[in-house]
Parts: sequence; structure tokens; C-alpha cells
Amino acid sequence: MTLISVLLGIAADRLLTHLHEYRQYHHFLQYVDWMRARFSGAFWDGIGGLLLILLPLWLGVGLLQVWLSDLLLGLPGLLFYVVTFVYCLGPRDLAVDVDTYCEVSDSSDAALRRRAAGRLLRGDEPPSDRTECARRMTGAVLAEAVDRLFAVLLWFVLLGPLGAVLVRSAAVLYYQRQEQGVFGDSIAWLYAVLLWLPARLLALGFALSGHFDSALEGWRQAHQNPPEGAEGSARVLVLTGIGALGLNDTDFDAGDSAPVRAAMRLVWRTLTVWLVVLSLLVLAGWAG
Repeated sequence: MTLISVLLGIAADRLLTHLHEYRQYHHFLQYVDWMRARFSGAFWDGIGGLLLILLPLWLGVGLLQVWLSDLLLGLPGLLFYVVTFVYCLGPRDLAVDVDTYCEVSDSSDAALRRRAAGRLLRGDEPPSDRTECARRMTGAVLAEAVDRLFAVLLWFVLLGPLGAVLVRSAAVLYYQRQEQGVFGDSIAWLYAVLLWLPARLLALGFALSGHFDSALEGWRQAHQNPPEGAEGSARVLVLTGIGALGLNDTDFDAGDSAPVRAAMRLVWRTLTVWLVVLSLLVLAGWAG
């Protein structure tokens, strides 16, 4: 069921590109704010309190997953798997945002370019220097791939819909509830833990889908200082991915969108590698 759900979910996400409009998480954020307003103190600001706040959501998804899996020949379970997987992707479509940026990258409208770049930079201001902007946007595509797709995919394969909800709930809190203090640190820790494994496997996929030796050099460069937290995982992906693309400093001098498009193609090749490996594992399980 997992492989079929993944294939159907990815197909739906690619063909129905307007789905990102329905990926709204304000009800989830309102629930977290409601819980925090009623439970306060040192414990509730720590990782234990954060997990208890999220536990009802995770428990509900897990119970539905088990209950629907054997109901009516598993058809409701399949629908639940696909809907949950698609809902937890993104929230914005990476390929659409890349295409939009590349289409307007040479536009004379600076505000239009900033808006398109901001969708990949999560609202940050793009560098004014065109060379640095090309480098930053290329890295953004490589780093965004793990949050928008691959982390959800890996945890979905490992734990089903519960895994997808685990990583998306942590990601939503990390990006939309950034705050100082213990609670913010707890959110950052949880998200970094859930991101660690898919980021490293995605970096391996970059290496297998591109220039392996250059990707390995980028991996070594990223680990000269031990990468920590979600930012460390992003640095591993950026340096490994740029190495896998075989890009050097001169490739960014033109300041055009070619490296950005190349990064997106690398993401698609890596997704193909992941799906092939997943299919082989499923077939091996059936054969066994």
C-alpha cells in the first residue's frame, strides 16, 4: 500500500499543481497555541511538553491508520494514505516555484523577481549581486527539496501517514513559530532530529545522481565542522548537491537561472533513484 500511495500521491501533486492552496495549517497552529495557553511552566516549554502537546494529533493519525487499513479491503486506508501524504508535502510545489523564478529571473521588474525568489528563500531578501543570487537560489532548491518532499517521503515509507504528519507538524512549528527561549529550542531540536536521516540520504542520492567524486568533496567540506541542527543538514545538502552538479564559481558568474534549473533536474533524478530503490525493496519483500 505504501508504494502505491507514494506513486499516486506524487502523480497527484505533479498533475494538480493547485493543491498547495489547500495545504493550510492554521488550525494546527491554533491548537498548539490553545494548548500552550492552558499548560505553562518549565516542563511544557521543554521537549517533553512539546511532545505531549503533539501527542493527541499523532495518536489520532496512528489510530486512523490502523483502523482503516483493514476496512473494506483496505480501500479507505489507501485513500487515507494518499490524502495524508499529499497534504503533508510542500506546502508549496518546489518545481512550480523554480519555474516561476526562472521565468522572471531576467525581468526588469525587481519587485517581481524578489517575490519569486522569496518563495524559495522562505521570505528572505535575495542578494542584490547576481552571481551571489544565482548561488543562493541554487542552494535553496537543493535544501528545500528535503523539507518539501524527501523528508515526508522517507518518514511516510517508514511509518505510514503517521510519519508524514510527524515531520510536517515539526516543520510547520519550526518555520511558523520561530521564537526565542526553551520552547523554540525544543521545536528546533525535534525538527533537526526528524530531518537528519532524510537529509543525509538525500545527499547520498545527489551523489549517485550526479558527479560522485565532486559530491563527496562537498560532503567532506560540509563536515569540516560538525553540522548541527536543521541549518547543518541544509549545509550538507547545498555543498553536496553543488558538487554533484559539477558547478564551480565561474558557473554562477553569469547570474542566470541555468544552475537553478540544473539543481531542480538533480532533485528529479534523485527522486527517481529513491522510487526505484523503494520499488526494489517492495518486490524483494513480496518475493521473500
